[in-house]
Amino acid sequence: MPEAVRAPRTQQQRRDETRRALLDAAVESLIEVGFARTTTLEVQRRANASRGALLHHFPSKTELLVAAVDHLAEMRAAELRLLSAELPAEGKGSRTDAVLDLLWQCFSGTFFQVAMELRTAARTDLELRPVLVAAERALRDRIVAQARKLFGKEVADHPGLERAIDFTLQFMIGSAMTAVLHEDARLDILIDDFKTLFPTVLTNAATTPRKRTKK
Repeated sequence: MPEAVRAPRTQQQRRDETRRALLDAAVESLIEVGFARTTTLEVQRRANASRGALLHHFPSKTELLVAAVDHLAEMRAAELRLLSAELPAEGKGSRTDAVLDLLWQCFSGTFFQVAMELRTAARTDLELRPVLVAAERALRDRIVAQARKLFGKEVADHPGLERAIDFTLQFMIGSAMTAVLHEDARLDILIDDFKTLFPTVLTNAATTPRKRTKK
């Protein structure tokens, strides 16, 4: 039986493939050589793309690298959606623990390494900083929305959930920063301790009034 003839790729498909190759190359470069040595020329070389193609998709290094973070976040979100099928049934405490484990995985892999590189650079890079701040705010909102679906209705409807997730993210960011330099088994114990404390965090987040910050 003759093989089916594949339809030629459309121009849009070719553009999408080039964009994805550039983003994958940017991520790879950030991990392997860091922010300072991740130039647009280096990304272009790794992606085997033309200069014109790179500039068409990403006119500046800042736009390219922030898009790389969003690219990673999208892949991680898709992975979480697949893993959510394996979560325990709603209404069980083990489901909440499993969701917190999934969130922690976000801070112990490629995504966090890239985000850390860009955060460090953004401290002194006046062009990168506002773009990264906006991207991280959008990412935080995406994480909150996805967490509501993962936790299930009982936790998702809790009035303290959003604030509890913010607390969880800050805790996990700090723990992941420690893990960069220290392979400390105590971190796993701390994560387990946090899972035990999460119901209390959730309750307090709903009942403790926020303090207004002075302007």
